[in-house]
Amino acid sequence: MSKSIPNVDWANQLESVIRQFVKEKLELIMREEIKHFLEIEQAGTQNMRNGYYQRNLDTQYGRIEGLLVPRDRNGEFQTQLFASYQRHTGRLEEAIIRMYQSGMSTREIGKFIERILGNAYSPATISRITDVVKEDIEKWYHRPLSKRYSVFVRETSPRYGRERSHLCGVRGE
Repeated sequence: MSKSIPNVDWANQLESVIRQFVKEKLELIMREEIKHFLEIEQAGTQNMRNGYYQRNLDTQYGRIEGLLVPRDRNGEFQTQLFASYQRHTGRLEEAIIRMYQSGMSTREIGKFIERILGNAYSPATISRITDVVKEDIEKWYHRPLSKRYSVFVRETSPRYGRERSHLCGVRGE
């Protein structure tokens, strides 16, 4: 009799494998970046590799822990994958902005992110991220409206399965 893996365990294992794969590929890219940086951009200088430092990075695949980022002796190398002090990818900000636009409060967003990623984001951090789009939201909210809008209304009677459609005009203020 064979044992099957419960769905939750299987999903966790799959997520772990994906995160490990992404981590390995990010580290491979960064090793190639520093190799190119030292051989091409720093040719003829005494600059050389100086080991690695570890950092955590929140991605769309979850938190990648212990990512090995290469460094050089002069401290001039910067990977193109993320900024120096960036701890999460841009997709997280996009998700936060979309949740905010849909009406979630900063506290609700913070609790949601904590459940998904396992680390807390304060309401102040969420507010700083959403400030990016507040101006756009205000512009859209206060935009001038047309004098006339066309609306398509479709009615269906569940009892008889009949439907009727018509187009009507609605005046804006």
